Amino acid sequence: INAEYGEPQGYNPCPSAPPSHPQPSTSGVTPGGLRLDKGYKSGNRLTFDFEKHACCPGTGVVGLDPDCRKYVPQEMAERGLKQGQWEKMCDDLMKVQKKSPTIAGCMCIFCFPGFLVQAILCATFCPISANHPCKCLPCCYGDWHYEIREWQRDVNEILNPLGMHAKLKTFKPHQKAPKSLNRAQRVAGKDHNYEMGMLIIALNEEESRKLMEEPWDNGVNDGCTSGIGRNL
Repeated sequence: INAEYGEPQGYNPCPSAPPSHPQPSTSGVTPGGLRLDKGYKSGNRLTFDFEKHACCPGTGVVGLDPDCRKYVPQEMAERGLKQGQWEKMCDDLMKVQKKSPTIAGCMCIFCFPGFLVQAILCATFCPISANHPCKCLPCCYGDWHYEIREWQRDVNEILNPLGMHAKLKTFKPHQKAPKSLNRAQRVAGKDHNYEMGMLIIALNEEESRKLMEEPWDNGVNDGCTSGIGRNL
């Protein structure tokens, strides 16, 4: 119904003019309830799958699902977030992910060629995840962790005034993780050592305060020197 004139939507007052056609929907939720934005809503939170690391360079999807950026989540749009802002958030995060280490690279740094002795020495004495002047070296991950932190700060400068908050979190074992759209595919064949990354977005002020207080670490418990500076 046309709110201004009380007419049915699509009503054409001029018979000679072609009938009007509805504009294509930009909603991220289909009439059947399928979320095209790749989010999973539970209570006042949205959960997005976030794969932290590829097995080897150039293999698999790392970061967010590529289709995630196409639709700003309806709940976030209702609080004032624009499509262009959402796209930039997703794009910026995927740029950061280009610096994410691969599992094969981690194994080489910790285990080759010294195996157990090298692994112990690296974990005990090498701050490879910390923010230091050498963080951009290929054997360090500090640049990735630093930019993950900066991305969250920049995003929350936009979301917090709208009553929302975003945080990247890691769950280990993966059974601790909240439900997500692609959970079944991600955990297939994975054991208890798999660290499952998620992007969590709180959708109101109360839930945002709760999320702010929660740690990124949900079961990793990395107390080694190599884990200093980790935030995912």
